[in-house]
Amino acid sequence: MEFGIWSNGFRRATTAAQAYEEDLYEIKLADELGMRDAYISEHHAEPVYIDKVDILPVPELLMCKAAAVTKNIRFGAAIKIAHLQHPVDVAIQAAVTDHVIGNGRFIFGFGSGVPAALFCEERGMSYEDRHERLKESLALIRKCWSNDEPFDWDGKYWKGKGITALPRPFAGSEIPMATATDQDEMLKLAGEQGWTILSAFLEPSDRLRLKADKYCAAAEAVGRKDPRQNISVSRLVYIAESKKQAMDDMREEISYELGFQVRRGLLNFARNVYKLPLTGDSISIEDMVEHGIYNVGTPEEVEKELKASWQKSGGFGTLLLITGKSWSTREKRARSMRAFMEHVAPKLRSLPAVA
Repeated sequence: MEFGIWSNGFRRATTAAQAYEEDLYEIKLADELGMRDAYISEHHAEPVYIDKVDILPVPELLMCKAAAVTKNIRFGAAIKIAHLQHPVDVAIQAAVTDHVIGNGRFIFGFGSGVPAALFCEERGMSYEDRHERLKESLALIRKCWSNDEPFDWDGKYWKGKGITALPRPFAGSEIPMATATDQDEMLKLAGEQGWTILSAFLEPSDRLRLKADKYCAAAEAVGRKDPRQNISVSRLVYIAESKKQAMDDMREEISYELGFQVRRGLLNFARNVYKLPLTGDSISIEDMVEHGIYNVGTPEEVEKELKASWQKSGGFGTLLLITGKSWSTREKRARSMRAFMEHVAPKLRSLPAVA
């Protein structure tokens, strides 16, 4: 098993610059601790966030700065909402990022984003067509990377004449790719192409297993071996002297975030997907910990919960720790990451991709 972080930015509003500096600190620490991957969320503005939450809508810019102060860690967006921009611009931005970061450390992470119409409507686009638009976007993006001559594109959603997209990717005509998706068609395509599958930390292990089985079946059908090695699963992990201490450290900022997430549909998700017996219009850190959505406590407790998650999901190749949150202090967050790599990661590293 490999390890990394998923910088799922959600920090109480100060300035965006301060939030990005905290993100950068955690990315540098992950590199120093020997983690392989750093995926960074692309979060766009929503009315509920105004003057309340700092967001990062262009993660590639932070990746380029982070690449200059790290040595080995790889970077990818989790995820680039690729259907919101013209594919020619997406292809060029990705290729430039690939060159700036260099040494094969960039991963083109993409997806259709959270099921909210706002981001499409802001841009005058159809929300209902987003999955088909994304599929066409990917075809055009990959053509931009691989074509040697200017070309025209006359698609259903995108048009272009004399398209000349430079530079081409660092290694030639492709960039390693990763996606977060629930769509069967995209799972099949990802499996066939060998793209990494990303699983968000709110996704239950049994639900992930069903999705992973479809992905692996598509990969194996075209002769790809060990496809579960290409599944990267994120989990919210925080290590302290005890479970109570962990919850006390996190409580204030977790409660702040949960308040927003409830307004974005978290209660319905928790009731319908996790089957939590919730009443009223709120959810607490105790609810999230009790039902295994957050994995917190001593190294031994966290190890046990993560192994159970790995087993129930059918196995995976990479575990990503959720960062980008202002739990407690910077020092305590760093201590948790160090404790994980020192005490938990060695117990998980030898686990095979298939449970």
